[in-house]
Amino acid sequence: MMRVGTLALLFCCGVVMNALATDVLIFGATRNTGFETAKILAERGDTVTAFVRETSDIAALEALGVTLVTGDALDAASVSAAFHERSYDAVVSTLGGSVRNPAVDSQGNINVFASTKGAGVQRIVLVTAIGAGGTDGVLQEGTRRFLRPVIDAKTQAENDLMTRDLSWTILRPGQLPEGPATGKGLLSEDQTLMGRITMGELAALIVQSLDDDTTIGKIFHTVDSDMTGSFSSFD
Repeated sequence: MMRVGTLALLFCCGVVMNALATDVLIFGATRNTGFETAKILAERGDTVTAFVRETSDIAALEALGVTLVTGDALDAASVSAAFHERSYDAVVSTLGGSVRNPAVDSQGNINVFASTKGAGVQRIVLVTAIGAGGTDGVLQEGTRRFLRPVIDAKTQAENDLMTRDLSWTILRPGQLPEGPATGKGLLSEDQTLMGRITMGELAALIVQSLDDDTTIGKIFHTVDSDMTGSFSSFD
C-alpha cells in the first residue's frame, strides 16, 4: 500500500462554485467520465459543447442543455470544423478506443490537439491511463499484456501533446469503475502510484485541473485515496 499522504498532492474534490464561467469543448462526452465532466460544467453555469458521432446516443447530453457538434475524431476535417462553431476557452479529451481499435486513443487525440492549436485555443486537459508514458511497470503482468495496444496508443498521444505549445495537463486514472464523486481523489505526480477512481471523481478532478493553472505542464496519476494499490483489470 502506498503512503499516499506523503506521495500525493491532495485536492478537495468539491466543485469550485466561484470559478469564472468558461466555454469548454469536450471530446468523449457522450458517456462515462466525459459525460460526468459535461454535467459538472453545465450545472455550474459553464458553456459546454460536446463533440459527438452521428450514431451516438445524445439524449442525456440534450437533457443537460449542452451544444452538440457532430463529427468523428478520426476525421481531422470534422474535428477542425468543431472549432469553427464558437471561440472556446478550453478543451477536454476523454477519448478512448479499445484493444482491438486503439486508433481513437492515438490519432483521434492527435487530431484534437492539432485543431486545438490551429484554432488558437491554449488550454487542454487530456485523460489517458496509468500505464502510459512508460509507467506500465505499475500494472499487473496480465493487465499489461492485455492493454498493450491501448497503452501504446495513449503514450503516442501524450508524446504528441507534450511537443505542442499548448497549456496542457495530463491525467492518468487507474481502474475506472462507475460511481459518483467521493471527495477523496488524488492528483499525484508520483508515477508509481496505482489504484482505482470512480468516473464521477475523475470528472471532478478534470474540472479542478481546468480551474487551476498550477496543473499546467504536469502529468498526474489520479486515484481515490481509499482505493490505492495494484488491481487486476479483471477484478
